[in-house]
This record gives sequence, structure tokens and C-alpha cells, in this order.
Amino acid sequence: MRPTLAIIIPCLNEESALPLLLKEVENAVCTVQERCLVVVVDDGSSDTTAERALAYAPASEMLSVEVLTLPYTMGHQEAIYQGLLFASTTTAERFVVMDGDGEDDPAALPAMLADREASIVFVGRGARSESAGFKLGYALYRVLFRLVSGRSINFGNYALIDRRVLGAVLDNGFVHFAAFLSKQRVSTTTIISDRRKRLGGTSKMGFDDLSLHAFRSLIEYSDRLLVLFLKAFLYLSVIFLLSVLTIVGIKLFTPLAIPGWASNLSATMFNSLLLCLGFFVIGLMLSRNDQQRVRAGQHLYKRLERTP
Repeated sequence: MRPTLAIIIPCLNEESALPLLLKEVENAVCTVQERCLVVVVDDGSSDTTAERALAYAPASEMLSVEVLTLPYTMGHQEAIYQGLLFASTTTAERFVVMDGDGEDDPAALPAMLADREASIVFVGRGARSESAGFKLGYALYRVLFRLVSGRSINFGNYALIDRRVLGAVLDNGFVHFAAFLSKQRVSTTTIISDRRKRLGGTSKMGFDDLSLHAFRSLIEYSDRLLVLFLKAFLYLSVIFLLSVLTIVGIKLFTPLAIPGWASNLSATMFNSLLLCLGFFVIGLMLSRNDQQRVRAGQHLYKRLERTP
């Protein structure tokens, strides 16, 4: 089969959810009559995720399943990258990334595939099924992301891209797929789909994971962060210089006493200057290292063969 669509599903210990998700994906794809290749990327699972994916037998000839395994648990984003890298070797012209726990609803696929003009189709998140604390943390993350990047983010990995965007993804690499896509200057559109509960298993996204997720998204905008720290350094430098000149002027040209808080304030501002400068220098070094992605283009996956 020569697929025109590839769906990449990164998985980590999703033996209970994955078979149900594959069936839903098959049903959704059959409604649009498009030849589809599902690429399941097992991110070093300790359960039977890979075996369950390999055992899945599509009822439709419009869909086939390939299973890749990574040498060890390399992380969700690397699993996405490796899946896209494999899919790039096929005849597919469009590529969908979705999570393997079933929270990304396959019912949104027909609407995504219906748009033939946009280079990226984002799936904006509607209602969520997480706890109130998680929702609050996610809302704060969105505010922080907007302050740093100047852009809104109401979507996750669930998105469709064309070959043009895929080329940028594979050439540059990423640490946060959704944030990387938000930077692309191509035609985009967004559809809304509610975030479902997991089809099985337990959630792997806790508060610490959400914090790391947010940090990775900001790395994609490291240049903007550097600009913010540089601006802060320049503004504080001007304020610090004016404060010092004011204190010296009062000391030399007036009989007024210098209040103790003025010296403390000057010392605090000087320390803030050093912190901003330090963050700026460290940011430059990290940005340089990030741009020299070692793994970009490397095939780290192993393709599993079905036994006759």
C-alpha cells in the first residue's frame, strides 16, 4: 500500500489503551477513504505495548500499522521525532501526531483531513477531564508562554502537518513539538476538540512533568527569552546609574544625609544586574548548544517485523 497519510503515535506503557485507540483511528480514517499508515513508536515500554501494536490486524485495506521501538525510554518528544523520521521515507504527503493514551480524540481526524490548504492543522483543546489543580497549572503555563513568545498556545502534539513543515521539523529538530510548530510561518488553521479521558492505564503527566513540559516549550523561544533578559539588563543598568548619580549628588552637593535604604537598594539593583547578565550569557550558551542538535536526522528506531 502506498499511503497518502501517516499517523504517528508515540507510546509508553499503553498496552491497555493502544488497541482501543487503533480501532478508533481505523474507523475515523475509513470515513474519509484515505490510505493511511499508522506508525506506533514504542518508547522503551516495560509492558506489552509493542506486542499489542504488532498484533493489531486492521479490518480495512485502507490502513496498515508499522511498529518502531526505541533502544530505551528517550522521551515523548524524541519518540515523535523518530516516528516522523520513519514516516518521511514513505509516500505519505500529510502527517498527524497524536498521543497513544486516547485523550486525543480520533473523531477529529475527518475535520483535520478535510482542510487541504493549510500546512498545519492544529487541534485546539476544548473541555478537559483533568483535575482542577492540573487545569490551573496548565492555565498558568499558557499565560507564561504568551508573555515569553507573544503567541497563544491552546494545543498540544495533536496536529497535522504537510511535507513542507515536515522538512523543517526534521532539519531543525525540536525539544517541544507544539511550540516548534507555533513558530512556523506557514498557513495554519485550528479546529477544536475536547480532551477525553484516557482509554486505559494511568496518567504519566504530573505537576513535575507539566513544569518540565512548560520549560521545554520556552526553550523553543530561547531567542525571545534572551531578548527579555537583555532588555531587563539595559533597563536596570540605566536605573542603577541614575541611582548612583543621585546618591553621589546628594552626598557632594547637599547637606542631606543618605538614607540607609538607598545603599541597600543600590546593592540589590547591582545584584539584579549581575543575575540578568548571567542569565543572558548562560542563555546564549544553551541556545548555541540547542541549535547544534546532535540527534537531528539520526535513525535511532528499530522496525519490528511481523512473523508469518
